[in-house]
Amino acid sequence: MLIWIAILGYFVSGVVALHGLYRVQIPDRRALFWPATIGALAHLSTLASEVIVSGALQIGFLNAASVITFFVVSVLLISGRSKPLHSLFAFVFPAAAAIMVVAVLAPEDYVPRLYQPGLVLHVFLSMLAYSVITIATVLAILLDIQNRQLHRHHLDSRLNRFLPPLQTMERLLFEWLMIGFVLLTAAMVSGGLFVENLFAQHLVHKTVLTIIAWFFFATLLFGHFYLGWRGSMASRLTIIGFVCLMLAFFGSKFVLEYILGIPS
Repeated sequence: MLIWIAILGYFVSGVVALHGLYRVQIPDRRALFWPATIGALAHLSTLASEVIVSGALQIGFLNAASVITFFVVSVLLISGRSKPLHSLFAFVFPAAAAIMVVAVLAPEDYVPRLYQPGLVLHVFLSMLAYSVITIATVLAILLDIQNRQLHRHHLDSRLNRFLPPLQTMERLLFEWLMIGFVLLTAAMVSGGLFVENLFAQHLVHKTVLTIIAWFFFATLLFGHFYLGWRGSMASRLTIIGFVCLMLAFFGSKFVLEYILGIPS
């Protein structure tokens, strides 16, 4: 029951945001925030019973997707009260509702595992870093669309009028990238400290892809602050780094669990 409340809350907020996009006006804050907030609380209650089982953690592919979805929604709800993030709601909340529907209709058989506290910290930091970088990537995609429309002089499109100004979007992108990069670095350090062998056969692809993603984000941040990189280059490097990170996290998890039958 709670999971359907979460889905409904995300769906309603997504519809409100999409209606604002269609009308090219900022949606009513109460209509935008309250359904998603109720949904997030219901989602959290569901995760408390599905992820934590008899003191062990059950973090299979779909549960991990559900946890990251909750983090993305929660971060947006908290940050959206002080930052102009309404444009992201139109794309994130419908996607969150869809992910939750998949999680309900395709339950997974995953044996709960006991983790040492240090490993729990590593898992938490990894998923939080992925969530923040997901938000940065959505911003990067929208920023790239804005740049393309600017160069083609399509300034009167609905999306362009709905989005914050280009400079604001760029500032938000690098704010989120900085936070995500710090969290990703902390996750990698904690992995080095608490994971027994990061280059074991079942982890090597995840480790290498994560390092590649980290390199892309580090290069982008250095280029932005010291060489003035911005615009399309910033958007594309963000998207490439995100794809590497997605393959590292979800790609390796999917292959291990669904193809090789190995818990990850």
